[in-house]
Parts: sequence; C-alpha cells; structure tokens
Amino acid sequence: MKMVIWTLIGAAIGVFGMNAVLSFDSTAGFPPIGFEADIVLLAITVILLIFSTVSMVQMKKKSQLDLTGDKEDERDVWQYKRFSDVSLCTAAALVLSILAAAVAIITVQPAWILIISGVAFMVSAILSVFSSGLVNSLYPERNLPSPSDKNYAEKLLAASDEGEQFVMLQGLYKTFSTMNLTLLMALLVFIGYSVITGDSQLFSIFVIGLVLIGTNAQYLITIRNK
Repeated sequence: MKMVIWTLIGAAIGVFGMNAVLSFDSTAGFPPIGFEADIVLLAITVILLIFSTVSMVQMKKKSQLDLTGDKEDERDVWQYKRFSDVSLCTAAALVLSILAAAVAIITVQPAWILIISGVAFMVSAILSVFSSGLVNSLYPERNLPSPSDKNYAEKLLAASDEGEQFVMLQGLYKTFSTMNLTLLMALLVFIGYSVITGDSQLFSIFVIGLVLIGTNAQYLITIRNK
C-alpha cells in the first residue's frame, strides 16, 4: 500500500513538476509556476489524506477482531506501524496545505485553489486529532489520556512504560538534532541566496535564527533544571 502511495506521489510530482520546469522563466521569479506548484502540493495532500482515512478505517476494523496468540501480536505490530504512517501523513498533509495556501496568496492564484487549500487544512487537522484519539480505541485496556486533555504530551509519556518512553525520547532527540542541523543549513542557504541574487532574505534569516536559539534554550533549560 505504501509503495502505491509513493508511486502516485512521484507521478504527481513528475507530471506537474515537469510542466512547471518547462514554463519557468528565470527572469520572472516564482509567480509563473505558482499555479503548477499549488496543483502539485494539493495533489500530494489529497493522496496523503486518502491514505490516512483508509488506514484509520482499517485500523478500527482490525481492532475489533477477536484474535489470540501470534495473530494478535501480528495485528499489534501492524497497527503500531500503520498508526505511525498515519501520523506522518496527516502531519505532512497539514504542512502541505498551509504551503499551498501560502503560494496561492503570494502568487495571486484563483480563489478556488485557496478554498481547496483551506478545506485540505481543516480535513488534515481533523484527521490529526482523530488519529491521536484512535489510540484509545485501539488499546482500551490502557489508561491513555485524551488528545483534548491539558498537558496531553506529558500525560501520554507518563502512561507509557519504560520501553515506550525510551523509544519516544530517542525519536524526539533525533528529531531535535535533525531540526537543528536542517535549520542551520537553511540559514546558510538563505544567506547564500541573498548574496548571490541580491534579493534580501533578512527576515527569514532572523526568524530561523530566533527559532534555533529558542528551541536550544528550551531544551537546555529543561535538562538543566531536572
């Protein structure tokens, strides 16, 4: 199933991306390919949302099956991996829908693109909330917090066993390290772009710099006070 999803995404990027490249005018900037960029972003968003919806329905049905032994273990492994896939897809769809709306506004695209982007954003947000709440129905025997609870992340971490906490914290630390490196590279890219093209990106440079300082300060202050 994942192979089909990535194949469709690759096809969408290939078709619309090639059209965008062929119509690109380097002297005119980004607006000439704004429409094609929006179509690609929305196409990928729709594919991710369809995959997430179908997967959530499958997870719900499988959780209601009365299984024992190895079959139950196999289902638990499948549900865990599929839940991770759904979480990634809904998060990606949320970001892509925002990017699509941003491109539509900045490059002055037709209103229907902005409307579709807004709908995609709302659907992504709803699916993201539903996917988080789906864990409670998958594991009703565990006292897991509701996504609407205050301090949901802290409560979820407290409700997890030591093995789950280790996996979660390992993933969070890797994410933190990757984000630091990625933002630093983005900072250098914006600086280089500003110097080469003469198009100032100072606002983006300052924003990324503040985000880097803020995230590192939060992390270091948190572990310092423990």
